[in-house]
Amino acid sequence: MVLMALLFGWQICDAQINVVNEYNRIVLNDFEHGVFIKSNNVENPVLLILHGGPGFSDFYFWQTHNKDLEKRYTVVTYDQRGTGLSYNDAIPLESMTFNQLENDALSLIQLLRERFKKDKIYLLGYSAGTIIGINLVKKHPSLFYAYVGVGQVTNLYLNEKISLRYSLQQAKMLKDSTALAQLHELTKRYPSHSKNELADLYLSRKWLRYFHGDFCKGTNVGQLYKDMDKFAKKHYNDTLISKGQSFTMEAMWDEVMKVDLFKTAEELEIPVYFVAGRCDYNAPSTLAFKYYKRLKAPFKKFIWFENSGHYAPFVEPDKFNRILLDEILFLEK
Repeated sequence: MVLMALLFGWQICDAQINVVNEYNRIVLNDFEHGVFIKSNNVENPVLLILHGGPGFSDFYFWQTHNKDLEKRYTVVTYDQRGTGLSYNDAIPLESMTFNQLENDALSLIQLLRERFKKDKIYLLGYSAGTIIGINLVKKHPSLFYAYVGVGQVTNLYLNEKISLRYSLQQAKMLKDSTALAQLHELTKRYPSHSKNELADLYLSRKWLRYFHGDFCKGTNVGQLYKDMDKFAKKHYNDTLISKGQSFTMEAMWDEVMKVDLFKTAEELEIPVYFVAGRCDYNAPSTLAFKYYKRLKAPFKKFIWFENSGHYAPFVEPDKFNRILLDEILFLEK
């Protein structure tokens, strides 16, 4: 693992020396990554957030809806290798693996520990980022106070079976002939234990959203983009985000479909929190709860968000922020 220092150095962007509001270009294992660090006080414990997808840049959501976390955490969001602000045409396709993304994250963690003089940090995985998150805390438990899994991914084959079954049930209930025809054909080939086409995934997700399987009724994806944080908006690049998502999904989907944490991560050595939206059939919350019940950990807690699907931190930010600030943070003590 190659661990390199900052390309241009840490840039403090606020006149108050204890306040951090940064966007940095950091070299992690030979490639630049776009990294945001935001905090009202650099003495705060560090919270590193691993985005989902794989390849789904979401720093702008966290900076917009979850700013309260910056009051008592030093919040670090970044685009993983091949994603958004970290997309690069020169990235070798063969380097796009979970093992490499874990090594990149570990390099960043070491830099953060050195800069902020922390023995441990808090780790939050969101959606596909929970795969990296679980693997990191399993392999390196001494680096973390606690792990928070949001929209926890478990077994991708079962994930897709449950997701597709939900959409089919909704189509039958509503007697939607167009949806029924497309979904019936889809179930004949997807998901598969061998080869899965991204076109099939996207078709499944199209109907899932149509039938409120990733947002509860009354909420929608548009509200996530409203009133975007000015600092985040300044760095938001839709072209890079689209490029990175396509590149990463094409490179990694076969590996994603082989993930089975029921077999590979049966026990963790640190406190674990799971946050799940009741309406989530994107990373089905029922499957996450099943994994939670089997998982062995010194402390574990499962928290339901009744009015959310897959996007709980951004749809119910006040509740989410309170949990991180008033409950999980105290684990450090």
